[in-house]
Amino acid sequence: MSDLDKNALTQSGAEIVNAEPTEQQFQQLNLKEIGLTEQDFAQVIAARKELADMNHMAVAEYGKNIATKTATYTDELLNLVKNKDLDTTGQKLNEVVQVAQQLNTSNILNKPKNSGFLGNLFGKIKGAKQNFDQQFNTTKEQIDALVKEIETSQSGLKARVDTLDRMFNGVQEEYKQLGVYIAAGRLKQQEIQQDIAHLTTQEQDQNTSQKLYDLNHVANNLEKRVSDLHILQQSAMQTLPMIRIIQSNNLMLVDKFYAIKNITLPAWKNQISLAISLNEQKNSVQLANTIDDATNELLRRNADLLHQNSVDTAKANQRSVIDVETLEHVQNTLINTVGDVIQIQKEGMQKREEASTRIRALQSGLQQLVLDSSTPPRS
Repeated sequence: MSDLDKNALTQSGAEIVNAEPTEQQFQQLNLKEIGLTEQDFAQVIAARKELADMNHMAVAEYGKNIATKTATYTDELLNLVKNKDLDTTGQKLNEVVQVAQQLNTSNILNKPKNSGFLGNLFGKIKGAKQNFDQQFNTTKEQIDALVKEIETSQSGLKARVDTLDRMFNGVQEEYKQLGVYIAAGRLKQQEIQQDIAHLTTQEQDQNTSQKLYDLNHVANNLEKRVSDLHILQQSAMQTLPMIRIIQSNNLMLVDKFYAIKNITLPAWKNQISLAISLNEQKNSVQLANTIDDATNELLRRNADLLHQNSVDTAKANQRSVIDVETLEHVQNTLINTVGDVIQIQKEGMQKREEASTRIRALQSGLQQLVLDSSTPPRS
């Protein structure tokens, strides 16, 4: 819009109404929708002064500072949402849990048996305690290191909660200021519409038509600008619960860490100590029972051995030097031996007699043959 046209819009007192808006007009706006009350009328009138010179530049820059501040808060909020401290703290808390879970008292204190009953028990009690002490010290050092790192993160989170409080108050103030500028813009829109209505009742010449065109153009730009400010105000309204959610998350992490540090870890260490004592008691009871079992077993074995030795000794004492059965066996054997010898002798005599008879027969035959062969033949 040219300076000539601007002057024509702002200096035509006889033709255009430029009266200040009344408080009644202000109250007729939907104040609740834009977060205002009747007490904000003076601020709205002050903001309306920025639209005293109705030109395109004034409309385009209307509420610019407020919009810039709101955008700055939004960017800062996004940076907080993406801040790695939240992830780091949550990760460290998970690491504390994982380190604690790695310490398995059942695996440490219940080793498999691999030696004699007494040697295994004494070795089990001593070895399990040494193994547990070594692993517990290592785990404790890991947890202590993680706790120190988390404490550093917690300091940052607690400081950021204060920053978020200041941001929340700032966004609330900007929300209200946007409402003030929206109300002032809407009142200015009403004023322009009154001016347009006033001009339409006059005789329409080229000058009047140009004024109407310019007023309508400015009215459209102002309506769009007010709409943009309203959108920014809605964005600011959405930012407020986001800030509270982030604050709540930070505080929950801080509280959770304090609970783990001051309640969970001490209780966990106490339970580990109790587990050691209970397992030592269990091993001691098992050792005592095993010794008792071994003692009873030894007494039973000695009693059984005493009984067996006594019986064997008594039997040996009551036994003859030579058993009757042995004498009978010897006598029977002797009788059989004598009988067998006599029988063999008889058979030998008989065979010799038979041999003598046969020999005599052979001799007689041989002699007869000799005699026969020595006699001369007769002529």
